[in-house]
Amino acid sequence: MAAYRHWVADAHHHAVFQHELKLWRSLSVIGEHLAPREPVGQRAARRRRQGLFAASGLAAAACLAAFLIGPDVWMRLHADHRTGSEIRAFTLADGTQAVLDADAAIAVHYGAYTRTVELLRGRVWFDVRHDPEHPFRVEAAGSVTEDIGTAFEVDYRVTGGVETTVESGVVRVSGRAGGQSIILTAGQRALWQHTGQITRQADVAAYRVASWRDGQLVLTAVPVNVVIAAIARYRSGLTLVVDHLDDLPPVTAMVDLRKPDDALNALAAGAHLRLYHLPGNTVLVRRSGGKKT
Repeated sequence: MAAYRHWVADAHHHAVFQHELKLWRSLSVIGEHLAPREPVGQRAARRRRQGLFAASGLAAAACLAAFLIGPDVWMRLHADHRTGSEIRAFTLADGTQAVLDADAAIAVHYGAYTRTVELLRGRVWFDVRHDPEHPFRVEAAGSVTEDIGTAFEVDYRVTGGVETTVESGVVRVSGRAGGQSIILTAGQRALWQHTGQITRQADVAAYRVASWRDGQLVLTAVPVNVVIAAIARYRSGLTLVVDHLDDLPPVTAMVDLRKPDDALNALAAGAHLRLYHLPGNTVLVRRSGGKKT
């Protein structure tokens, strides 16, 4: 408890705690709205059981809160730059331009001889100030993208893979442990996986690289659940998918990220999904019919 008091005494940490507390209170409100009505005859018995289960329920809730909130608190404490539902641009100490997509975070580690940026979450685009004597590297999971004078995007996917796409110039993609490496030029992409394997992906038009910087997301044959996750980055509330959507046809579209709720509504109409709007700007996504979980 003493450690907690010391931690929360910091103004930044206190703000983090209050934000997460607000989130959990909103979730409790959601639970009230989703709970079925109980017959009057059963309420008295339920109240008698409440005292017995209160302590264990609070303990379980505390454990769940620590499990879910913990990683985000860690991210806030370790990231030098991070975003919520917005896109933000930063100029790093060496003049390199970095544009963070929504729900992204980076830690900057510049030393006497190297420039390393650690991508902790999400997607970021760099326009690197070239300096051969101080190599610029982006590390994400076990992957390394090294600049050879370029502008490029690195996407640390929720699945654990890391995709690098080059807008201009040349980069080298490799693993931290060495092994396979690959050179990419403008319009080329490569996907690093935890196995250490690096595979070339389909080329893209250079002008489409990191199109999210301009508020647009270009999708070509993308699974519905991946599209929902992409749109959710730009919403101010939670977006929860409660059914399996893997068997739905992939989506090809251009999404206006400045209006994420409109984009979600359009996707729901096209993919035959139903959206349930709950307090706290939370949206539940379900299939409108047919196979469900």
